[in-house]
Amino acid sequence: MKKLSITILLIIASFSALLGQPETLKVMQYNLLNYGNNTGYCNTTNNNVSDKNNYIRTILTAYYPDIFTVCEIGRSSSLPNDFVNNVLNINGLNYWMTSPGSNTGNTSSLINCIFYNSTKLTLVGHHVAQTYTRDVDVYDFKFKNDESDRVTLTCVIAHLKAGTGSDNESKRKMMVENTMRYLENNYRERNVLIMGDFNLYTSSEPAYQALTNETAYPNSYFIDPLYPYGVGNWNSNYNFKEYHTQSTHKDSDSNCHSSGGMDDRFDFILMSENIYGGRENIRYVGGSYNALGNDGNRFNKSINNPTNQAVSQEVANALFHNSDHIPVTMDLVVSLNEDVNELNANELSYDVFPNPASSEINLRFYQNNSGRANILLFNTLGQAVFSENIFVNDCLSEHVINVENLPKGFYFLKITNADGLTDTIKIAVE
Repeated sequence: MKKLSITILLIIASFSALLGQPETLKVMQYNLLNYGNNTGYCNTTNNNVSDKNNYIRTILTAYYPDIFTVCEIGRSSSLPNDFVNNVLNINGLNYWMTSPGSNTGNTSSLINCIFYNSTKLTLVGHHVAQTYTRDVDVYDFKFKNDESDRVTLTCVIAHLKAGTGSDNESKRKMMVENTMRYLENNYRERNVLIMGDFNLYTSSEPAYQALTNETAYPNSYFIDPLYPYGVGNWNSNYNFKEYHTQSTHKDSDSNCHSSGGMDDRFDFILMSENIYGGRENIRYVGGSYNALGNDGNRFNKSINNPTNQAVSQEVANALFHNSDHIPVTMDLVVSLNEDVNELNANELSYDVFPNPASSEINLRFYQNNSGRANILLFNTLGQAVFSENIFVNDCLSEHVINVENLPKGFYFLKITNADGLTDTIKIAVE
C-alpha cells in the first residue's frame, strides 16, 4: 500500500508541474550519528549500518522528503551510493540521487551529504564555502520542469564545531562568518537554505547572530522559521521543550549516543529572505517547520518514553536507536510558471504558536495581499469559545488570542481568509 501511495503522489506531482500548478517541496535535515564511521565508542555493534538503514527507512515513513540533507556520514566514497540503494531507492523507487560532501581540509572523518528527488530537481553545482574545522557544502539545484531555468534553489549544509566554552563558540563563529562572506559575494538575494547540526546553545551565540545579521550581510542573511517563539536560550530550558532536537536518550544506555534527554536545539533549517517572502517563485509554508518526533513532552526524557504523541511508537523507537538527534523538516511551495504574488494570494499560510499554549495563542499570517479574516476557536463538542473578524495586512500580520481563562484541553482553531480559503488546526491549552 505504501508503494502504491508513493507512486500516486509522484504521478500527481508530475501532472501538477506540467500544468504549471504550485507544488510542495519537502526538506529534511538529519544528523545520522557516525553513519558508517567506527570511532570505537560508536562501532559495528552499537551503531551498525544495517540496523541504522532499517531505522532510517522507518523514520522516512513519517515524512517523505524531496531533499534529504545529512551530517555525520562516514567519508568512505561508497557510503552515499550504498545509502541510496539500501535506504531510498527501494520498493520500486528509483528516483533518488546523491552528491556527497567534501573534505577539502582533510580534517574530519565525517562529511555532509545530500540526497534529492531527481523527478523534481537537477543538481547543477557543488561548491565549498569554507574549510575551517569542517567543510561547509553548497549545492545548487534547478527544477526539472522549469524550461527557462530561472528558478533555482541552493542548499548549504554545515556541521559546526561541537562543544561548550568560548573556544568552541569562536570556532563556530569563524565557520559561519566565512560562509556568510562567501554567500554575500556569490549568492546575493537568492533562494537559499542553510541547514545542519549547528551545535548552538543559545541564539545569543556569535555564530547564530552572524547567520541572522541583516546589517552585516544584507543580501544573504537568514531567517529562523521559529522566530521569535523558538529563539532564545534554549539549552536545558523547559520553555523551549517543543523545539529541542537533541538528545534522544535520557539514560547513558549506549556509549555511542549522548544522554540526558531532549534539552538542546542543535539542528536547523534557516531560509533566505527571498524564500521567507516568496520573492523568487519559492516560498516557505508558514507553520510547516517541525522537529520530527518532538511532541512537547520530551524535556529531559527519551524520544520514545513516555509514549510519543507526535509519531508512531515504531518511528519513535527508530529515532531513539538511530541517532542522538531528531530530524527537522520544512515545506516549500514552488511555482515555476505562476507569478509569485498570485501564488501567495492563493495560499492560506500561517503560524500558530505556542502549541500547547497556557495564556495566549499567537497567530501569524504570511501573504502578499490585505483583507479580512475570521478566527474561530471551538472545543471538542463543537461549541465556539472565541470568534473574531480581523484585518490582515500584507506581507506579515500577527494576532493574539487570550486563552488563559479557558479550561485545559484540546480545541480547534479555524481560520478563513477573505478569499474563502479555510484551514483548521488542533490546539492544546495546558
